[in-house]
Amino acid sequence: MEASSKATPAGQGLAADTPDPVRADASPAAPVATGDATVISGRPSAAGKSAATAEIGRMLEGHFLGPYRLDQFVGGGGMGAVFRALDTTLDRVVAVKVLSRQQSNDEEMLKRFRNEAQSAARLDHENIGRVHAVGSDDGWHYIVFEYIEGTNLRDVVVKEGPFDLARTIDVTIQVADALEHASERDVVHRDIKPSNIIITPTGRARVVDMGLARLHHMAGDQDLTVSGMTLGTFDYISPEQARDPRSADVRSDLYSLGCTVFFMLVGRAPFANGTMVQKLLQHQQDPPPAIEALRPDVPKRFAQILDRLMEKDPKDRYQRPAELVADLTTMADDLGIELASPRPTAASSVESAAERTTAVHLPWLIPLLGLVAVVGGLWLRSASRATQPLGTGAPAGQGVRAVDAGAGDQIAAGPEAADQPAAVAASPRIWRVVDSPAVDDDCGTVGEAVRQASDGDIIEIACAEPRDDGPFTVDRKLLTIRAADGIEPILRCGEAGAVPRDGGFCTVVSGTLELEDLTVRSAFLPAGGGRQALIAMRGSATLVCERVNFVMPGESVAAGVCVRADQDATDRLEIRANDTRVEGGAAFLESKGGGRIDLFWSGGRMVAPGRFLVAEGSPRSHGKGTAIRMTLEDGLFACRDGFACLLDSPALPLAPRLQALANGCRFLVPDGRAVLEQSGIGDPEAYRPAIEWIDAASRYEGSGILRRIDGAAERFEIDFASQPQPMNHAPRIDDWPGEE
Repeated sequence: MEASSKATPAGQGLAADTPDPVRADASPAAPVATGDATVISGRPSAAGKSAATAEIGRMLEGHFLGPYRLDQFVGGGGMGAVFRALDTTLDRVVAVKVLSRQQSNDEEMLKRFRNEAQSAARLDHENIGRVHAVGSDDGWHYIVFEYIEGTNLRDVVVKEGPFDLARTIDVTIQVADALEHASERDVVHRDIKPSNIIITPTGRARVVDMGLARLHHMAGDQDLTVSGMTLGTFDYISPEQARDPRSADVRSDLYSLGCTVFFMLVGRAPFANGTMVQKLLQHQQDPPPAIEALRPDVPKRFAQILDRLMEKDPKDRYQRPAELVADLTTMADDLGIELASPRPTAASSVESAAERTTAVHLPWLIPLLGLVAVVGGLWLRSASRATQPLGTGAPAGQGVRAVDAGAGDQIAAGPEAADQPAAVAASPRIWRVVDSPAVDDDCGTVGEAVRQASDGDIIEIACAEPRDDGPFTVDRKLLTIRAADGIEPILRCGEAGAVPRDGGFCTVVSGTLELEDLTVRSAFLPAGGGRQALIAMRGSATLVCERVNFVMPGESVAAGVCVRADQDATDRLEIRANDTRVEGGAAFLESKGGGRIDLFWSGGRMVAPGRFLVAEGSPRSHGKGTAIRMTLEDGLFACRDGFACLLDSPALPLAPRLQALANGCRFLVPDGRAVLEQSGIGDPEAYRPAIEWIDAASRYEGSGILRRIDGAAERFEIDFASQPQPMNHAPRIDDWPGEE
């Protein structure tokens, strides 16, 4: 998503400070308007930054960061160097932005870098460049973006000339729809300008570069913008943002969009001449040039819309992008303008100016909303069944996040769906587990159905009474086990001792298991006192849980674990849990052996005496050890021992690593315990980078200890108050949730 304005040698056609998104256009670089550069006052010169990013390009080109091969250095700016890269895991081209090591030591710059990923990870819209992942490797922090084919709007206008009215309206609607999506997620871009809008070969507009974006509701005295420093682009900056960047909201983005619309129609910014100070004063005091005088073909109605966008006082502008979308969509309909893109989602959410005096017609609105709800539900259901590796992540996000600035480097704003195995049939066979099998597709136990089912088949449990079953194995195939309509099945782990010590009720070996609308309950502790796992995963396996309840007996922490990951150094496990619940004496995830684990958790809750995560070290033969990447959204985690514990030992000396995004979650940990604990044989200081915790509007109740590090010769604690970015911590737990 982010890179130079053209995929050309470094420095050719680049804005002075902020990189443009990666594009596939390899034509010669067009002249660049220097006023389109993002400026951070008080920073080193643009020339110095260009030299630094070019050095990163020479150093890293051709190397790997995580699974990403950096094939070509394509540009850079204030936030770092950008590469065209190959995601070797999914075999796709991506853009990777790498922060320089010098900037990594600059606390403010590192916060901005993390803030970019956090903001972008929260967003998932067809008119916004998506974030795939965030990570760090060998001391380099990086963000992985969608690689967008196309040309930035600035270069399109420079090359082709000003736009006609129809094209201007079409692009403006798409950008406004993207801003509405961001605003709904409390994200303000703060750097809308032509070079941050990519026009694809199909005419789609994509908003990119969240380098200045921030979460609006997290703003305050601790915002990344400090007194005396102006963030933004002077040719497109709103008056209030120039005065105090912390006051910028979506209306500031709309002002910048108005300046961008002016550029599309005229070929220059509204205040293109003068020094930096003169431009800032013009934005504050002078009315923009009348568009009718410069473009007589622009109707008065559109001129009024543009004037409203660029009002000096935010109260006089459009208050929401959806209002602008509604007005422009109505105008396009009236003028017979055919939009190149599907009608934006924001258009139906707000009445246009022409419609505000008419009555609302509910008879047609109600069935329309019903249709939207049904389609949305079907989409969510299908999306949840797709294979989506973390990172990411945002997804999000869209996630998204605040690396080590709250947390980790990795996440994806939202997970990306992988291709389904080619062997999966279009119409899978459905096996039914019933009390009294009567036909060929009936089975008496789940284990029997699993053994007979082929790749892609579905197993429906049609028994209302709890079933004692297992153990069984899903080996190198994709299976779905779900409740039959009207049934709420409970699967119980068979007889005492039936599950081997440290084994699993169900074992997934290099395959995919999808569980839907089930309760999986442990009936007995395993023979020999081992920690029983309800689900064991080996090889490169995937587990998907939709509305699944995991229940362990009693209050003993030793009772067991919901999911145990036993992987080798090259294995990659993936867990996706939506509206999943964990109760009783169990951890949710226990890991050992090395490799990578990607976990996505949305909604749901865990109430347990133990921890959500326990990760052991790995032998030195297992490369870099275990890397766990989590995206947690809207979950409740009440863990009496703390949320996560990372351990290493003389036999397993490679310490596990955790990168996590906590978005809108609630964590309950009793006083005296730590949310995150690390313990092992190494130097305590060496454990610091092993956890990267990204916080996005989550709440932490109870213990004031965020991290406790217990190394070979020293133990120390890190509290919430010492975090560089404020986190929402309450010292009291008002209500510990009970088991349901």
